[in-house]
Amino acid sequence: MSLQRQFVRGLCLSAVAAVLAACAAPSNAPTPSPLPKVKNTVNAAVEWRASAGSKAEFLRFLPASLGDLVVVAGAPDNLTAYKLAGGGVQWRVRLEKPVAGGVGAGNGIVAVGTLKGVVYAFDANGKPLWNSQTTSEIVAPPAVADDVVLVRTGDGKISALAISDGSVKWQYSRQLPSLTLRNYAPFTVANGVVYAGLPAGHLAALSAEDGRVLWDTVVSQPKGATEVERVADIVSAPVLTGGSVCTASYQGRVACFDPRNGSTVWSREASSYSGVAFDGNKVFLTDDQGHVRAYERETGRSVWDQDKLAARIVSAPAVVGGYVAVADFEGYVHLLNEDDGSFVAQLATDGSRIAAAPQTFSDHLILQSQKGDVYSVGIK
Repeated sequence: MSLQRQFVRGLCLSAVAAVLAACAAPSNAPTPSPLPKVKNTVNAAVEWRASAGSKAEFLRFLPASLGDLVVVAGAPDNLTAYKLAGGGVQWRVRLEKPVAGGVGAGNGIVAVGTLKGVVYAFDANGKPLWNSQTTSEIVAPPAVADDVVLVRTGDGKISALAISDGSVKWQYSRQLPSLTLRNYAPFTVANGVVYAGLPAGHLAALSAEDGRVLWDTVVSQPKGATEVERVADIVSAPVLTGGSVCTASYQGRVACFDPRNGSTVWSREASSYSGVAFDGNKVFLTDDQGHVRAYERETGRSVWDQDKLAARIVSAPAVVGGYVAVADFEGYVHLLNEDDGSFVAQLATDGSRIAAAPQTFSDHLILQSQKGDVYSVGIK
């Protein structure tokens, strides 16, 4: 493999960097839509704000919840637990290596990965438990499932580390395409099954116990004459909704599958590096143009398409208080009506991009900006 391809694999595809907003020169990027003028009909307000660390322009830090705590990684090496109610600092630790990818939490344990491939585990009080060296950088948040901590590394491997001591219990790997997007995608774990979005448009279901492949299905087939055109990676978390598991790929499709066997329930042409969310009978998608779309959950029928955020580098959607929330490259949070996609509220943060998907914890919308600020937003 050439040095150029290694560089692309380690960072991002230069030819699609206008979309990913991390590698392209400003002259190559599309002109963002003007900020929509919104008359707030819903009361959205910042409940608390905290600083998790310094600016991290090329990383996405995804917060996690553990009981009544929200745990946040911050550049360069911070890990902080805040009270979900009020934002008070419960504990804070400094890591030995630069942190990346965000936090995984569950079963009384907090796990975080680093750019040097080290996984650190802590208990709910911030006491160090163990650290484990993996095979490559970790830019996706770990996930805690039963008795393992699941980690995705930059070389395409998924490793299950024993929750007790960090030893490797099993490992899953597949050959990577020549070009891949840097994969920030979290895992989704339910009922002992790990759902993982993969390069080349695949969605896999693995046994959390032993790593067996329960099924592996194609969300979208790579197509095109060049390697850049053939990139069809899944780089966002799958979501489980109403008996389906749904996801979206870059330059591919948005689709829902039967979680028992991976058979397709429905699929539609779409391209996304941000991801999907769901509520009730709808699946919501942010596409690579900055449009926010809604589909009927059971059939995939298009319900609405909000295009007034085009080219604003829009985050994955989240659902809070019965509204769809997305954030953009200037740190604005936009609330949309679930029924028709109309704007109902708009809220400013610190002016920097909110790259990671907003998270909903106990009706709190938690956002983390690339300046390192963390916000809890309440909807009334």
